[in-house]
Amino acid sequence: MKRDNDRWDIRLLFAFEAMANERNVTRAAERLGLTQQGMSGQLARLRELFGDPLFVRTRNGMVPTPRAEELVPVVSATLSNISRLLSAERFDPSGFEGTARIAASDYAAALILPPLLRRIQVEAPGMRLEIRPVDAGSLEADMREARLDLALTVPQFSFPGLHSMHLFDERYVGVARRGHPMLNGGPVSLDDFCAYEHLLVSPFRGDAVGPTDEALARLNRSRRIGVVVPGFSVVGLLLEQTDLIALMPMRLIQNMRRDLETFRPPVAVEGFRLNAYWPPRLNEDPPHRWLREAIRAAAADCTAPDDVLRDHHRTGTGHA
Repeated sequence: MKRDNDRWDIRLLFAFEAMANERNVTRAAERLGLTQQGMSGQLARLRELFGDPLFVRTRNGMVPTPRAEELVPVVSATLSNISRLLSAERFDPSGFEGTARIAASDYAAALILPPLLRRIQVEAPGMRLEIRPVDAGSLEADMREARLDLALTVPQFSFPGLHSMHLFDERYVGVARRGHPMLNGGPVSLDDFCAYEHLLVSPFRGDAVGPTDEALARLNRSRRIGVVVPGFSVVGLLLEQTDLIALMPMRLIQNMRRDLETFRPPVAVEGFRLNAYWPPRLNEDPPHRWLREAIRAAAADCTAPDDVLRDHHRTGTGHA
């Protein structure tokens, strides 16, 4: 079928992308700065051009037809190419104005945000960050539907099709208050480690099971969980004022500024890898590329201390 090129308008591609992401005429119009009537007009032109309804109204919103589903990756790639074409010149972060939406745990935020924000304030003062918790259940949809630009998380919560960047590998170290009866100057025994109540951080599901429990299970042992918290922000305070003990990511201990001591766990606990993930539509986007490089540099600043643990003996970290 021959089509008249004069009927094409690049704004129709943006209208299609907005409808595909929002599944709602009103929200798509707001996203593009159009009236609802204007958005309806764009949708009518799209239907005429493609000879297909493209989006059908249901009680669950505007649902894409099979033809529209086929067009989504094509339109996304086309708009990405146009963006690269229009941004071919060197990106200048000092003139950028916009918002980056990042999903991150409080652990990742505590480590990455301070050096990242220092750089943004100097080099890209018009860049605003929106940080939200990582929700493994909605991460894929949030990336696909442009509600999220980047995630700082572990590989277990990613999904196929994302671009990624390795930031660092982390390991766990034991932490307790200074003067804790378990810390007598020598190695912490497995019996003591299992006898004292533990504080467990479970940010995603609130499960009272972590990698420490898996390691102990392989030895036919278990520990006592005294409290489960969703993030690391209260860990230092709780450990400092109780006889609870915990295993913490080594890099985070330097940021706690509490009167705590560290110890080598009597059981080998597997650490984790922190990665950055982003959708293909943003891989060549100049501001996003600059942000990724800034995050990589911020992660490089988060080096793990070499002297937190000396053999099996305690080491004060209250002023680390």
